[in-house]
Amino acid sequence: MIDASTILEERDGELASLTSWWAETVAGDGRLVLVGGDAGAGKTALVSAFRGGLGDVQACWGAAEPLATPIPLGPLRDIAGDLALDLAAVLTGDEDPVELRRRLLGELAARGPVLVVVEDAHWADEATLDVLRYLARRLEHSAVMVLVTYRQDEVGPRHPLRVLAGDLATLPVVRRLTVPPLTRDAVARLAAGSDVDPGELHRRTGGNAFFVTQVIADGQLAVPATVRDAVLARAARLQPAARDALDAVACLRTRVAPAMVAAVSGRPATELDECLDRGLLTSADGAVFFRHELARVAVEESITPSRAAVFHQRALAVLRSRPPGEVEPARLAGHAVLAGDAAAVLEFARAAAEQAAVMGAHRQAVMHFRRAIEVCGQAPSRLRAELLEGLAQECHLADELENALAAWRDAVAAWRHVGDSRRQGGALVGLAITAALGARWIPIAQAACDDALELLGGQPGPEQALACAVQAKLRAMAFRPTEAIAWSERIVPAGGPAVQPVVHAMSLLSVGVGRAVGGELAGLRLIDDSIRLSQQAGAYNEAALGYFWLQLICVTRRWYQQAERSYKEGIAFTEEHGQEVWRQWLRAFHARALLDQGCWEQAEAMAADVLRSASVDDGRKLVSMVVLGRLRVRRGDPEPHRLLEQARAAMRSAEPVVGWIVGTAPALAEAGVYAGDPDRVRSVVSPVLIGAEQAREPWLVGELAYWSSRADGPMTPPPEAAEPYRLQIAGEWTKAAQAWQELGCPYEAAVALADASEEWALREALAGFDRLGATPMRDLTAHRLRRAGARDIPRRSTRTSPEGLSARELEVLTLLSDGLRNAEIAQTLFLSTRTVEHHVAAVLRKLGMPNRTEAARYARRHGVTG
Repeated sequence: MIDASTILEERDGELASLTSWWAETVAGDGRLVLVGGDAGAGKTALVSAFRGGLGDVQACWGAAEPLATPIPLGPLRDIAGDLALDLAAVLTGDEDPVELRRRLLGELAARGPVLVVVEDAHWADEATLDVLRYLARRLEHSAVMVLVTYRQDEVGPRHPLRVLAGDLATLPVVRRLTVPPLTRDAVARLAAGSDVDPGELHRRTGGNAFFVTQVIADGQLAVPATVRDAVLARAARLQPAARDALDAVACLRTRVAPAMVAAVSGRPATELDECLDRGLLTSADGAVFFRHELARVAVEESITPSRAAVFHQRALAVLRSRPPGEVEPARLAGHAVLAGDAAAVLEFARAAAEQAAVMGAHRQAVMHFRRAIEVCGQAPSRLRAELLEGLAQECHLADELENALAAWRDAVAAWRHVGDSRRQGGALVGLAITAALGARWIPIAQAACDDALELLGGQPGPEQALACAVQAKLRAMAFRPTEAIAWSERIVPAGGPAVQPVVHAMSLLSVGVGRAVGGELAGLRLIDDSIRLSQQAGAYNEAALGYFWLQLICVTRRWYQQAERSYKEGIAFTEEHGQEVWRQWLRAFHARALLDQGCWEQAEAMAADVLRSASVDDGRKLVSMVVLGRLRVRRGDPEPHRLLEQARAAMRSAEPVVGWIVGTAPALAEAGVYAGDPDRVRSVVSPVLIGAEQAREPWLVGELAYWSSRADGPMTPPPEAAEPYRLQIAGEWTKAAQAWQELGCPYEAAVALADASEEWALREALAGFDRLGATPMRDLTAHRLRRAGARDIPRRSTRTSPEGLSARELEVLTLLSDGLRNAEIAQTLFLSTRTVEHHVAAVLRKLGMPNRTEAARYARRHGVTG
């Protein structure tokens, strides 16, 4: 008999942490705890032991299921039963998912203290992750603990759950816990009394708690090579009828009633008794299920495809006979796929896609639309065109922009074959909207929008109005405000006689953007009005678009006070309404504002988070790359030009159009000046400066001209240049520094003073660079002071942890502790693998640890992380 208390003895530290955080929760400081560990590490056992020690406390338990396409809000459906929370309205699309999140939070807060457990979040759908994101930001003054378990080995750098964890990392309510493998001593205590060699058992299993217990329970002398072998060895001893029942449970993939098992397996429900007696299955609340997902997968993978198809055919027949709404369409679609029933796949996958879309689970909607398209045939039809359009829209909302472009093109072709020019024009507008988000796709957006307008032929309607709005947006992005306003004024007339409020909102937004881009502060008020109108109409995407434009314009115009206000409002709105992609756009521009205002550590953290969340080289990613690239250049970090060159490569076709927004050229010019490479500066500046002067964009003209003057010597300031740059180019250093200080840009102010010849100015510049950690300019300024004969020049300051780790090494140690490999760390930090290898070696040397596993344990034990 295995003594479970032996395993829990190894978890004393983890249980103590959970107990401490629960005490904080009871006191009114809610917590969201992320419990990670490899599959089979014992996460569920730990959480169950913790819950058992709480006594008479309400606990709500939900779990994501291991389905090919997760069920939207799957864990919440379990939790809703404990809270008497009605999900019917949101599942049918009659209730905004935002209202559901509010009701859930209100219900939990009213019942506190309460424990909410969400297991296996690595399988959770997008809507569930949105709920966790919403709760985490509102738990601080509640008596609610949300405990989330996940498989650490299945959550890579770009996994949605890792993005969520990074997003929430700085919140005061968030705590993290890792369940490590069992030690050699624990394995020896577990194996006591058996004939298994404990040393061999630990070596083969790596201390995996589930694997260890399976081997000991099997009672064999030899230790199997894998968990799968251990599970199948036990299953092989079942009688044939019991094995059929076990296989049916494996195919059903969830907790299931014995009667359902009987219907699917073709065997009496009593055959489950042998599976329960042998410990292969367990039971609770009238349902049977596998003790661990590792065991279920091992059994399912051993079933031949033809035999599995029979089980799924039977399951589909039983489930589809139930009343409408009782069984999730996603579950029906999953069984239909594995049963090979194409007609059922088309029926249920489309329904599942539409339900997922309504609930904000856009990635899952994409999966279902793809399933439906695969079985609907290649012949042109209205159904195929509708499915392709749905796929394109959901790919766009799921942030799969390249896939969205491909789907929009297919939808355009499908509608053309069908002969519906209005729908074809609408698909072209959709293509333009998606393409406008990626810098290198701007020409595609313009061509698609032109084609749409030609095809629609001036016929009033929503497609025509949207096409005019996209044209206005493209003109504003190209810094052609007059043309943008002209297109804006065509939006409402293009909408036809029954113009919807959202069309009025689009018109206000476009006019406001055109005016604000042209330098009129009054344009911001029009954008504000458009946001309010969109919110009243329930057009949350359009409202978020308004906040995006406010942030873009205010940051690039260096209207930082207005930028801060719009950022706070926009972040609150996008968080409340699950507009995660737009939220990341706002954060990208806010990272740039933080960089400009000297908040470099915050800028770096935010830009890195945005980069990790972005899937393609859209403007949000490029802005963040430039922020990080400039920071590395200004700090003298390793690989300073890598990110900037990547951004430049992505911007080649779009630089003349949106270069003023992204800022790649001035960043590369600055890097060229610091590297003492005037040829590089000229090659970057010359082609872009001409276009910037023609567009009369003051900040881009000014910065490019300034770096050009640093490379080639004194020049006459261009008349279009913004005032601080004009003063710098003219050699009026102190006035330029004052202008930068008034704007709130300390680095630029220090750079202006560093161009002066007076000792006081150089010392002030030196102090400014020291405060920021701007090593190259700091060293250059110190050198100038020494050449001028100055004495008592302060030494360069360095920032390290008590262990002597640099800020970058702390980041590497944190990710190493999360179980990431060097390549994954490199991908997360946007460094080369070789550079990460050097950092890991430095971490091990400074900590005096023999390997990364011991370094991770040291970090967790001593709290040495970034």
